[in-house]
Amino acid sequence: MSRSTDDTNSNHPGEQQLLLIRHGQSTANASGVWQGQLDFPLSEEGRRQAATAGRALKGTKISGVYASPLARAFETAEIVAREADFSGEVIPMPGLAERHGGVLEGHTWAEQEARDPEFAEKFLALPEEERWAFAAAETDEEILERFEGALSKIRSRHPVPDGAIVVVTHGGVMRAFLRDRFGPSVLPGHKRTPNASITRLLYDPADPNAAPRLLELASTSHLSREEERQTRTE
Repeated sequence: MSRSTDDTNSNHPGEQQLLLIRHGQSTANASGVWQGQLDFPLSEEGRRQAATAGRALKGTKISGVYASPLARAFETAEIVAREADFSGEVIPMPGLAERHGGVLEGHTWAEQEARDPEFAEKFLALPEEERWAFAAAETDEEILERFEGALSKIRSRHPVPDGAIVVVTHGGVMRAFLRDRFGPSVLPGHKRTPNASITRLLYDPADPNAAPRLLELASTSHLSREEERQTRTE
């Protein structure tokens, strides 16, 4: 998935560019397990994806790198920072963590259906915004309060734009945030941003309450280029 809504390579003097990166593939992603706030490491594929995302940012001036403290996101951020030649520390931000998934955590959907078919049927019949409370998970409202609070705190640390701000987080919280900011059509159905994709937002630092502009949504072009490069060299 990739959608460009502006010239992502042009300079935007006086504006604050924030790059939202979903973590690379985790071992739970690879096996279809719903992670939530359970801690799973990156798979080898996830580490490769993170390195590719970092190389895609090489040459980009970066003013800071922030990440969810969950291992799959924090390790992704460390790899991205290293490959992008960012010399500063990765700063953990608890507000960037994934949605607490309630009874969904730690199971595949097939396991949920086998364990409690009545729950699974009812869950799927509910509108998305009602499912989370039914599963004893964090609601979108709860997610947005902490996630947007974390982004606001991060942005306040860089009042004078001096390079892109990199934020490594999770598919569930990114989905809630992007749909709230830009409408449900931005990620329709059950779509999430892919692993190691890059979403570019542009903020006006002079107006902390202004909505961001969406420059690019969930770009994975860097992953495709890397696959093509590997094919040519094998």
